[in-house]
Amino acid sequence: MVKNKGFLPATPSEIPIQRKQIRDIIFSLLPACKDPDIDTGISFSADAIIANPAAYGPQYTNSHNFHNALDFIARPTCEFPHPFSRVKQSAGYRLSYQIVDSFVWLGIRDMINDLQKRKLKLRPVTYLSGTHAYSNDIPHAYIWSPYLVPKPKDWGPKIDVVGFCFLDLASNYEPPEPLLRRLGSGEKPIYIGFGSLPIPEPDKLTKIIVEALEITGQRGIINKGWGGLGNLEESKDFVYVLDNVPHDWLFLQCKAVVHHGGAGTTAAGLKAACPTTIIPFFGDQFFWGSMVHTRGLGAPPVPVEQLQLHSLVDAIKFMIDPKRSICATFTIICLDLIAES
Repeated sequence: MVKNKGFLPATPSEIPIQRKQIRDIIFSLLPACKDPDIDTGISFSADAIIANPAAYGPQYTNSHNFHNALDFIARPTCEFPHPFSRVKQSAGYRLSYQIVDSFVWLGIRDMINDLQKRKLKLRPVTYLSGTHAYSNDIPHAYIWSPYLVPKPKDWGPKIDVVGFCFLDLASNYEPPEPLLRRLGSGEKPIYIGFGSLPIPEPDKLTKIIVEALEITGQRGIINKGWGGLGNLEESKDFVYVLDNVPHDWLFLQCKAVVHHGGAGTTAAGLKAACPTTIIPFFGDQFFWGSMVHTRGLGAPPVPVEQLQLHSLVDAIKFMIDPKRSICATFTIICLDLIAES
């Protein structure tokens, strides 16, 4: 999905690979609800299921005690388009959810019905029923802050926006001495990293990052991530390259953050009161980039394929502008996020 910017496979050869992955997920659902614990061997039977739509079918294994919990927009609304649809016109926002759901259902219906008939001994689901992801009977908990994105007005009583979930990883983290020395040797740096996302030309992007920091006179921390950033042609005293560090610790040491726009990373940056630039790769990352900018919390998002030296320089200048970083809206929302956690 990351490589292809969405659900659809790039080539026909990818179809059987994706279908096998989804089939493995679907057929793992029932054992996860009833089989003995793998480590202890203790018998287990789920009284309720909390999952998200990417589990592809838990509502069929326990439809009476199923609760959707998710961190991206997946419920029809007139206020935003489905994050995988990239619909531009507001008239098509609500319809975009049915369209995406229909595409997903077209690809998984036979596997869901295989589960229904072979494992659950139930009748097959009809072709026109869809994934049931939007059933009004299924409670939904959206795990983001209502201070950042309020609950849409056209969502019913069984849908709620409950706030971000934060893991307290900083309390057990002991930063290495070289990192502490670098952080203590000057102004707070700007964090730049893209997590587990693949980067086609990591050396080219690293060069852009280093040049942008140099032009703006900023210190920077580059997270290597899975994309292999940070291979410097020559050492720079204003750049520090590191592997993964808990965001809830690291972002408190930074003046601003540039990242891919995952919901968790976005939440951690805002909780640390860091002006944010999101470089979306796919899916809901575009949504978070738009929300952060719209709410006055960061620069306009720059899709990764459009990221150039000038756009990163502009984003950094936007974030370090003191008039923006101390604006009332920014301060209020960040304080609300801290209180929410």
